[in-house]
Amino acid sequence: MPDISEPEQPVTGVVSTTKNAEEILERIFAPTPKASPAEQAERTLRRPRQLVYVGISNRNFYWRAHITKFVLDEGFVPLTPFMLFDYYLLHTVPKDVVREALNNLIVRCDQLWVFGNLSLGVKVQIGIAKRLGKPVRYYDITDLPYRVVSVPESMVSEERRD
Repeated sequence: MPDISEPEQPVTGVVSTTKNAEEILERIFAPTPKASPAEQAERTLRRPRQLVYVGISNRNFYWRAHITKFVLDEGFVPLTPFMLFDYYLLHTVPKDVVREALNNLIVRCDQLWVFGNLSLGVKVQIGIAKRLGKPVRYYDITDLPYRVVSVPESMVSEERRD
């Protein structure tokens, strides 16, 4: 004989979820778990960022960390010569060897960004990038560490030779 003490509940296929402000706030402010190394690698393989060669004069090398941060903040991967080879590896390697390595990096980069005035070396780097059809951007760094300003090529001046 069937039990008639409890009425049968209709099955609707919809799960009722009770929402309240505390639950919603808890989800909003819950710490975001960091991506695992595998998830980071997958993200990189699916959406690689463009490589930017950082053209910077020897006279401005002390701004290298600020400029590298700027490029990262813009969503690109910076290749900053003075972060890779310091100042010609403290002059322990012939300059020509370092220059050839840097020119190889320009070939592999997607863009060249120039920061500050143009030295002879930076002008050569611009020439390489342009001959390879790579985009070149120019930035005024007069107001570093507070800001970096995009400028047209015509506003960039040559470095004075003292």
